[in-house]
Amino acid sequence: MKIFLIYPKYSDKSSTLARLLKTKTPPLGLLYVAAALKNKGHDVKLIDAEAENLGLEELEKLIEEYQPEVIGFSVTTPIFKKARETAKEIKKFIPNAVIVFGGPHITSFPKISLEFPEIDFGVIGEGEITVCELIDAIENKKDFETVKGIVFRQQGKIIQTEPRELIQNLDEISLPAWHLIDIKKYRDAISGKNTFATIISSRGCPYNCFWCDPEGRFGKTFRARSPQNLIKEIGLLRDKYNVKEILFYDDTFTVNKQRIIDFCRLLIDKKINIIWECRTRVNLVDEELIKLMAEAGCHRIRFGVESGNDEILNFVRKNITKNQVRKAFFWSKKYKIETFAYFMLGLPTETEQTIQETINFALELKPDYVMFSPTLVFNQGNDMFKWAAENGYIDKDYWTRYVRGENLETYPILNTPQLPKEKIIEYTKRAYRKFYLRPYFILKTITKINSFKKLINYFFLALEFMSGNFKG
Repeated sequence: MKIFLIYPKYSDKSSTLARLLKTKTPPLGLLYVAAALKNKGHDVKLIDAEAENLGLEELEKLIEEYQPEVIGFSVTTPIFKKARETAKEIKKFIPNAVIVFGGPHITSFPKISLEFPEIDFGVIGEGEITVCELIDAIENKKDFETVKGIVFRQQGKIIQTEPRELIQNLDEISLPAWHLIDIKKYRDAISGKNTFATIISSRGCPYNCFWCDPEGRFGKTFRARSPQNLIKEIGLLRDKYNVKEILFYDDTFTVNKQRIIDFCRLLIDKKINIIWECRTRVNLVDEELIKLMAEAGCHRIRFGVESGNDEILNFVRKNITKNQVRKAFFWSKKYKIETFAYFMLGLPTETEQTIQETINFALELKPDYVMFSPTLVFNQGNDMFKWAAENGYIDKDYWTRYVRGENLETYPILNTPQLPKEKIIEYTKRAYRKFYLRPYFILKTITKINSFKKLINYFFLALEFMSGNFKG
């Protein structure tokens, strides 16, 4: 079958220069699905409308020329509205095309998503096997209820089939169909390099933080690609596409310490000259591992710190301590690895005093970059949503409207008597100003600027951090 895969355009209001300098990551989910479909003999075209800066008219022209039988979208919650508006317009000129939505939003809200008639099918969770079985059922007019991991409408009813089993051996999955996109369109806003790509080396996170989906798109069971398999993809990206920088997109990169040690040693032994960064937890690194990662090209680690108060960290089941955080940041600096710290403001049991502790802790750690985010309540399946609902700290109607893709003033922010959402937003803006306007940070940043391009890059980064132009 002819299948057209779309990552929709969502940043209509950005200036051309701002778009050029914004972080853009490849649509990995679609690239994996495309590879699986091509292996089954299907004719596949993939368009990243955001990276290509394609408006609806341009997208429609490409679709009319290609005349696909199936059109697939990958969607997160913030872009769900834009994606379904695009699908609705496509239905007007190709009414017989089957519209399939997949991605994190469908996994979290399958039945709510299918309330919109422009969406024919939703793919829940890992898509490689499910999409191929769904396409086979469409092509051969099979019973859709036999396909695990989908949601669809039948005779006015929304039907969700039984869950798909997780893929256990990730090495068996085909590498992403990198040839279907222009890799030069993607970049990391911090480093500013043009030859940039993302890799997912593992799936599933075994931890149980208060705000996490109990199932998640990739489940709770940790499964990992072998170091040899990762080296194969890195070699392809480096040799064929001239990629010089990798961002590992795993939830938690260093769950299996020995796997990372083996991977780093392969990079060193094979003299693979590439820089990379990852996301992980402070309790899953030690000095030995940090040192080896630095030797193997790791230049930045993103840590989820969340709070500067140990009691709150315990309440939200983060299972880390401030002392562990201090050690991880000390080791990273010792071996010249940049650090990026993530904090959440307005967590359960939070007060104005504990928010100030978190801001002070961020200043103490002196990470190279920091992100402060209001605490959002997205998924009705997680414990934070249940806790908030039981205590009346979330407007369920507002939440429903948000996940349906309605235009709202803010995301669903945790709203307690001690800290109403307006105050959390104000504290978030204040935290950014306090961190990024320090003379220490400004001087340190200036020393990193070695080109006009990097100067412009940091200028737009600063605007994005400092503007407070976010919903939550």
